Amino acid sequence: MSIRRLTIIAGAILIALTALSFAYGGWRIERVIMGGPIQRESQEASDLIADILPPPVYVIEPYLVANQIARHPETLAANEARLRTLREAYDARQAYWRDSAIAPDLQAAITRDIDAGAQAFWKELDADFLPAVRTGDPVAINASFERMSEAYEGHRVAVDRAVEMAIAYQKQLKADAERQIELTIWQLLALATLIGAATIGFIVFVLRKVIRPIRTITAAMNVMAEGGAANAEAEASRRDEIGDIARALEGIVAYVAEKAGREAEAQAAVQRAVVTALGEGLGRLREGVLRHRINSAFPEEYAQLRDDYNAAAEAMETAIAAVRDTTLILNTGASEIAEATSDLSIRTEQQAARVEETSAAMTALTERVRAAAGASSHAAGIMTETDRQAGENARILEDAVAAMGRVQEAASEIDQIVGFIDSLAFQTNMLALNASIEAGRAGEAGKGFDVVANAVRALAERSADAARNIKALTDRSSEEVRAGARLVLSSGDAMKAIITKVSDGNALVGEIAGSAADQTTGIVQVREAIASIDEMTQKNAAMGEQCNAAARLLRAEADRLQALVGRFDAAAAA
Repeated sequence: MSIRRLTIIAGAILIALTALSFAYGGWRIERVIMGGPIQRESQEASDLIADILPPPVYVIEPYLVANQIARHPETLAANEARLRTLREAYDARQAYWRDSAIAPDLQAAITRDIDAGAQAFWKELDADFLPAVRTGDPVAINASFERMSEAYEGHRVAVDRAVEMAIAYQKQLKADAERQIELTIWQLLALATLIGAATIGFIVFVLRKVIRPIRTITAAMNVMAEGGAANAEAEASRRDEIGDIARALEGIVAYVAEKAGREAEAQAAVQRAVVTALGEGLGRLREGVLRHRINSAFPEEYAQLRDDYNAAAEAMETAIAAVRDTTLILNTGASEIAEATSDLSIRTEQQAARVEETSAAMTALTERVRAAAGASSHAAGIMTETDRQAGENARILEDAVAAMGRVQEAASEIDQIVGFIDSLAFQTNMLALNASIEAGRAGEAGKGFDVVANAVRALAERSADAARNIKALTDRSSEEVRAGARLVLSSGDAMKAIITKVSDGNALVGEIAGSAADQTTGIVQVREAIASIDEMTQKNAAMGEQCNAAARLLRAEADRLQALVGRFDAAAAA
């Protein structure tokens, strides 16, 4: 839509809105003028309130309360608070009217004439009437109430006079308001007429002096935009703002053509310098040189590009330096883990060999104990034939004593083997503890080895427990063997008594056979425990080899990562 059409439409809308505004304003003024519907309703509400409630400035209600107290002094306690409330309301309204902007004579009638009688009333009430009521003196009460009535009468006359003045003042305000509203309406009508005429004149002026020349200049600019030569000399000869625009347009055309050529050449040179500097920086970056920075000054529009490149190179240099330092730490940790796992593997192999030797010794001990159990069984069979072979008892007892000695020697060997196993378990536990500490130093790379160390430590604890159990069994076996030896020796010294007491000897030999069977069972359990230790030790040795291989692989990967990072020329991380 053209500016000319918009201007005409805007002017018509302005006139219509102005007329509508004044019509609506007149209608609203008509409603609120004195005597109008709203004012009449408000006045009726005020009159209704005035008829219902006694005004605080009028002390008629305190006078009625005082009259009730005078007739019924016993109501003083109930009405005294009411009198204080009425007095406070009276004082508040007097203060309000003293600060109001009503007519001075009406204000004087309220705050001076009415207040004079009221103050006399309140003074008599507080000074004489209430004290007389409290003392119960009817004569003083009646006398004081008479004086209060006189003060009230003077107060009422002042109130009536003030009401008449207020009514006259209200009528005057109404007449003044009607005159002011009538004058305002005429002024608004005149103003609306003036605005309409001014708007029409403005529209005509804009159409002739502004819109038409602007259209001419716009047509010339469109021709220039298409590359043609426009003629705006007619408008350039004017001496107003339109002429200034036309002359400026001619100067702009010449200036723009010249400036466009200069700026194109300068921009091309700037772009060549920026591209050269960035190309050099990217080339150094491709070669792995991270220290290079672009320090040459760039134009403002390319400064962010230089700053972004420098920030990216700095961030990459910091990251590569941190990776390099981390690689060195990782390589050192991998070397320590490899050495620790190698030592652990060697110690585990040695432990496995010792456990195998212990297992072989326990196998031989088992065979000996079984032989002892067989001998005990054989002795029990012989004792059943004691009646027939009494002469051979001495030799048999000597063989039993020799067998018991061998059992005691075997028990001593078992004690030595158990002590060796206990020491081996303690050394294994210490090795596992050291391996766990080294795994903690290695960080994330040593978590797997830490699991292996914990398993080895648990196995060492189980070996110690098994050794303690074996020692308890061998101690009990030794005690039982010693007891058996003492019995056999006693039997040798009392051969004649044994012959006469074959049944008792048979029972003793049966107990010896049972003890030998128990020893056989305990030794078998010890052998099984040592076999289990041997199996777990072999597994630990295999796990140590695996950890050693993993550590070597970790070290190789760390070396490869260090070689890759070494390609970059970067400062060490702080």
